[in-house]
Amino acid sequence: MINTISLFATRGIWIRSTFVLVAAALMTTSGIGQNSPTSETPATDERFEISVSTEIGARNVSVDGNREKFRSDLNYRNGFRVFDSSIVVEDKGKGYKVFDSALIISSGWGADPSGFLRINMERTGKYRLDTNVRRVSFYNNLNNHALSQHDADSRRTLGDIDLIVFPESPDFRMRFGYSLNTVRGTGGYTTRAYSDEFPVVSFVSTEAHDLRAGIDGKLLGFNLTGTYGYRNFDDHTRFTQFGLNLGNNPTNNPRLFTFDRQNPVLGETHFGIFTAQRTFAKKLDMTARISYSDSRTNFTLFEALTGRDNSNNQIDLDRFEIRGDSKRPQTRADLGLTYMVTDKFRISNTFTFDQFNITGGNLFAEAVYSRTSAGAPRPTTFTNTLSHRLTSYKRYVNTVEADYQANSMFGFNIGYRYTHRQSVLELFDRNFASATPTTEVDEFSNSTHTFLAGTKIKPMKNWAIFADVERGRADNVFTRLANYRFTNFRVRSRWSFNKVAANLSAIVKNNTNPAQSIEVPPRDFGADVRNRTYSGSLDWDPIPEFSLSGGYTYTYIKSESAIIVPVSGQRLQGISEFYMRDHYAFVDVTARPIKRITLFGSYRFSNDQGQKDLVSTLPQNIITSYPMTFKMPEFRMSVMLSRYIDWNIGYQYFGYTEKFQNTQDYNAHLPYMSLRIYLGRGADR
Repeated sequence: MINTISLFATRGIWIRSTFVLVAAALMTTSGIGQNSPTSETPATDERFEISVSTEIGARNVSVDGNREKFRSDLNYRNGFRVFDSSIVVEDKGKGYKVFDSALIISSGWGADPSGFLRINMERTGKYRLDTNVRRVSFYNNLNNHALSQHDADSRRTLGDIDLIVFPESPDFRMRFGYSLNTVRGTGGYTTRAYSDEFPVVSFVSTEAHDLRAGIDGKLLGFNLTGTYGYRNFDDHTRFTQFGLNLGNNPTNNPRLFTFDRQNPVLGETHFGIFTAQRTFAKKLDMTARISYSDSRTNFTLFEALTGRDNSNNQIDLDRFEIRGDSKRPQTRADLGLTYMVTDKFRISNTFTFDQFNITGGNLFAEAVYSRTSAGAPRPTTFTNTLSHRLTSYKRYVNTVEADYQANSMFGFNIGYRYTHRQSVLELFDRNFASATPTTEVDEFSNSTHTFLAGTKIKPMKNWAIFADVERGRADNVFTRLANYRFTNFRVRSRWSFNKVAANLSAIVKNNTNPAQSIEVPPRDFGADVRNRTYSGSLDWDPIPEFSLSGGYTYTYIKSESAIIVPVSGQRLQGISEFYMRDHYAFVDVTARPIKRITLFGSYRFSNDQGQKDLVSTLPQNIITSYPMTFKMPEFRMSVMLSRYIDWNIGYQYFGYTEKFQNTQDYNAHLPYMSLRIYLGRGADR
């Protein structure tokens, strides 16, 4: 039982939050009182019109049960938070000015696991600037995965800046852009040495920078675009340990005294994209695109460890050094043609060509300096190998479709897709202790065929039904696997009448991947996946003061994969089955019983029944699932204190339970409170 004090006064956060919010409300109200509230229209001599809407508040988090699992799922924290806030500035002046309008929006900063800041600025006919910065705090620590030794606590920052010069000009535009993606944090990992697993610490440090520049324009009736870009990637994640490491099996001989792994990866990509589009005589539309990219990567892995091996020999130094590089040039071209035979009938054809070559290799060197358990020197062992790989891939895809719109109530389309690919794999390995290198060349080509069909039916003016199906085979870029055999079917119904809107949908996917094992003789070794999703929703808005929406989704997934399991010294072929039977439902209610109070309530419920009562009766067969229940109710009340201030108070609950174990179950209570303040002329809600 959670008492009121633990919910609203943990570490005094609620008292401090209430004081700050009330003080902000009083200051805002005082400021409003000093200005004439009736002056809503800016005076003729006032150049800038500023409107501000900000919501600040605080949340308290109280968790019963596994807090690590709660943080891995949601990662909400105690403290202040910034809700949706915005600033709008409009320049009404004439003559020279930097912008006509500027918009700043932010949300999620503070105690939220993610937040963003967006800035939009434009000057009509001159430029448009869009900036977006996002931050995500990622936490993961599960006691049912790798003994909780694979965990993470990191922060990812992502940013995009895009500038368009002459945005309204149809004849000439310039585009410039920059993107940032960085990850910093710590985590846990394991390394395997001398027949044991040892937990180590990781320090994550990765970053990527993208630069883009492009031109859009018209020439000889064609709409043309060209873009050049450059991407730089850098990974300096490091793995290490502190102190003596006994490993996951402390009763055996292996030990690690010191461990350090550095694996810097540096990569860069240059790419270019060119597109052309034109419509001829209002009958034939042509769109063409060609893109080329060249990616290069250089990496080094340095690892040094000391300890004892499984024979209790003293390892004075076990040192690895691997150096390598790779490159991947890729070309892709697309050509689409659509011909309007009549106003009701059109034919389209899309052709795609894609090719890439991946070449790379590495030099591997290891030196082991060791002594016996008694301290006598042992011979130093050296390992030096060279490896090189080449993958060449070409793929042709052609899709032809015909669309016919019989009338406003019925239309359909039918199509066919042909795919052909050619792949070449080359292998070269050499151990410098051997005089003969190993070489191998593997060539493969195949074709696939797919049937497409779809329809749109409107039995009534306010009722529409959409359906489409794909059936055939899809090629697999992993050349040693056979083609997928798949059937995808989707149907959706949308109906609305007066104040009610309803949606029904169903998605059916069957995917089969046949294969054979390397056993002698070979055995069937494929995988089958069955996916069914049925969904429905209802929205009802009878009056402006009340709205209701709800929905239900059932997801069924069954996968079967052939496996080989050693049983009593025999390698027996078995089946690995995974089940998902998830029931998800939600309901949202918004009501305004009186003019100044708005109430909102929601309830979300997810129940995955997994394999139910199915159990394996044979040792070579494995049946797995992840049955769990997740409950998420929420209630919020918003009180309009004045025309410029809203006071909000709410409560969220998250309840998570698992069927097979309860070590990760939790109940989380999240009360919160905030003030939304509207400032500036024209800040009317």
